[in-house]
Amino acid sequence: MIKVDRGMCLGCLSCSNVCPNQNIVLTDTGESRTVHWKRCKEECDLCVEFCPAKALTLVPYDELVPESEVSFELVACRVCGSRYATLPMLMKVEASLPAGMQEDASGLEWIRICSQCRRDIEAEKAAGQVMKERKRISP
Repeated sequence: MIKVDRGMCLGCLSCSNVCPNQNIVLTDTGESRTVHWKRCKEECDLCVEFCPAKALTLVPYDELVPESEVSFELVACRVCGSRYATLPMLMKVEASLPAGMQEDASGLEWIRICSQCRRDIEAEKAAGQVMKERKRISP
């Protein structure tokens, strides 16, 4: 059975992605994410091993222990406003990066921008570079 330290959980999806028995259920609404750990008799401990925050531990199964659940508000993308990540996730990533890597050349805090907007921004930059190169080569 899995014991959850709610104060350490990031809401990052790692545990649910590796659970072979689908005993960890995620529910994302437009503005929040809930992680629910069902009572699990398995002792595979993949979720424990893959938890980047070390918020999970394997404990003996106990029918009387209630199932665990943690909810997080999702952070809005600074470009499009869509909600895409939990604040603890973003803080963990920011803490692991050198300060100079948290902003791109245009000064955008890329970690606070959803993956779709980051792809769009990079595509626009790449297209601009291609157009500059074509103009330079054209007779």
